[in-house]
Amino acid sequence: MPRLRLTIWIRLRPWLIGVVFSAVGMFLGYDLGSELATLLGGEPGIWARLGKGLTWGGVIAALQWPVVRSGRMPFIRFVSTSALGFAVGYPLGQTIQGIVAWQWGMHWTGYAFALATFGFCLAVPQWWLLRRQVLRASLWLLFSVAGWLLWGAALSGPPVDVLASGVYGMPAGFGLVWLARFQRPDGAIKRPTESG
Repeated sequence: MPRLRLTIWIRLRPWLIGVVFSAVGMFLGYDLGSELATLLGGEPGIWARLGKGLTWGGVIAALQWPVVRSGRMPFIRFVSTSALGFAVGYPLGQTIQGIVAWQWGMHWTGYAFALATFGFCLAVPQWWLLRRQVLRASLWLLFSVAGWLLWGAALSGPPVDVLASGVYGMPAGFGLVWLARFQRPDGAIKRPTESG
């Protein structure tokens, strides 16, 4: 019986690590990004939004990196490109939300568009790096957007950030672990050779 428990734990451990690390990244990234935004003058100031996005995206990526590191993913490149992508994506999502919600009166649609933009802008630089080492890396875009949409839906209820972060961690962590299992055999895309 102890052997069976150990086997189950070994099989579940990567999935739990992916979910927990993604959830903790969301929780810490949001809190640290919000603190930095306050220091930079508060939102809706552009510097505050850029700083919050840079911090939030960097923290999420830093805690997701252990899941994808087995694919020889460079830590600094993964974190910095993710942070830059979200530094652009956070103000962009806020702008889209403002246009859809305040100009057209579609508040929930604007909120959903903003969340989808957040997930997409964080995932695109990560996908760009993952695609060289992981088969089906483009599915990460869907997992990321789904995680952000679920996070936003959880936030619209009682204000429990830990619960909402856990809701984000489920599709994001699951998706990263699942994709990491489809690594390319040699770790890189094979390019066809040109024949003369």
